[in-house]
Amino acid sequence: MHRALFISDLHLQKDRPELTQALFGFLQRNKAKADALYILGDLFELWIGDDEDNDLATEVATALKLFAASGVKVYLMHGNRDFLIGQDYAQRCNATLINEPHLIEVCGQTIALLHGDSLCS
Repeated sequence: MHRALFISDLHLQKDRPELTQALFGFLQRNKAKADALYILGDLFELWIGDDEDNDLATEVATALKLFAASGVKVYLMHGNRDFLIGQDYAQRCNATLINEPHLIEVCGQTIALLHGDSLCS
């Protein structure tokens, strides 16, 4: 892997549209410029299940799907606020769900990815 991007704890919510716009800007600036994007939990402030359909979830899924279509693999890990994100939503995003810890190799180094809340207890 040549270039990996990592984001975490965006806590997207409809009452904070500037957070969502910041994500969209990040995706636009980095389209086709990385091998992978790892979203390490708490993409949303609250996720009550894949069957909950709302405009924010749809907009984010569409943006991630377009980003993935540029050739960047998208990986999605659960956080403590969005642990109910399931395979259905991941598919809408063209993302792969990963569990923690998830090991990757970047520039010859093995890295353990996790959301991190398990380290707080």
